[in-house]
Amino acid sequence: MQRAIASDLVELAYSARQNAVFVAAPDWEVETRSRLLKLHPDTLGIQAEVPLTGKGFGVALDDAANRLYLTQGFNGSISVVDTAAGRLVKQIPLLQKINFAQAYKERGFSEKRTEFLLKALERFKVVDDYPYKLREMALDRANERLFAPGLGLGFDSVLFVVNTRTLELEKVIEGFGYNAVGVVLDEKNGRVFVSNMRGQVMVVDARTLQITRTLEVEADQLLNLAYDPAHNRLFGVDQGIDRDSWRNNHLEREYQHRSEGHRLFVLDADTGKTIANLPSGQVPIGLRFDGERQRLYVTNRGGVRVDEGRGSVTVYDTAAYQLLQTIDLPPHPNSLALDEQANVLYVTVKNDGSSKKAGTLENVTRIELR
Repeated sequence: MQRAIASDLVELAYSARQNAVFVAAPDWEVETRSRLLKLHPDTLGIQAEVPLTGKGFGVALDDAANRLYLTQGFNGSISVVDTAAGRLVKQIPLLQKINFAQAYKERGFSEKRTEFLLKALERFKVVDDYPYKLREMALDRANERLFAPGLGLGFDSVLFVVNTRTLELEKVIEGFGYNAVGVVLDEKNGRVFVSNMRGQVMVVDARTLQITRTLEVEADQLLNLAYDPAHNRLFGVDQGIDRDSWRNNHLEREYQHRSEGHRLFVLDADTGKTIANLPSGQVPIGLRFDGERQRLYVTNRGGVRVDEGRGSVTVYDTAAYQLLQTIDLPPHPNSLALDEQANVLYVTVKNDGSSKKAGTLENVTRIELR
């Protein structure tokens, strides 16, 4: 089933407690029109709308606490929604705006590096803005913390730590290199894994908030991660997008590629060693692991800034390390949520260039996994 929902949709989550699908619907033209939508799990009809004060992007659900967190990807904050009451509880600020030219000078960036960055920012008419962009989050219920990587605009990335009891920023951990985006929690062993776009996975102690290890991996661009506690495995999608000029500028040297991209990687979580390396569709984005059934679902964008998207969802057997099925889902499937009890997968599908020009609403797709 597919249902057109809103002009823009990003990430979504299934709530067993509310028996509903929650999806972030940012408005890029008028920010205050951004919403969190509550959908019926069978019909995908809109049951309720929660107005937001900023554009929601990534989501993290604490179902037991009736709470959903949304990253304000471009606004330097995180929103907190009460899913039972259907209201915005708080917007947590994480950082302040800066002047980029001044900040690069204070950091001692080279003239070549600074010139490249400022020219790139000028194309987006950015002079003063937030130095980090927010995307994904990992929720640590045991330690009452929320972890959100901050992707640095010219700077090394950081990890924001929010106290979920006080709903305040607790700490900013530095040292995550070029473009850290992926994050996942190993709840039992108190480890937070953070991946960046230069072939690294950092391991953070969830209790002490210290980086304990940096794993060099064979995947260049692990955009998103999933963790398998039963077998101590990390799953990650290696995007395959050309980032050479940005990455080389950041590193101030030529980066040596380790992977051709457009792959699914399975890694030993202790060592970072590759267990399996499987083909995905073009430009993999999101992934969702079902440990009980040993299945992994991956969304593949199928092109970047193209008029006609050819996206898909790939399905893997994580016991045999086999690609089982490719489900065509154009234009651009993005985010995944799973109702494990009913064995139903939910996917946000974004517009390509042609459908965006036509004013087509983006949709949520419901797939029965039988």
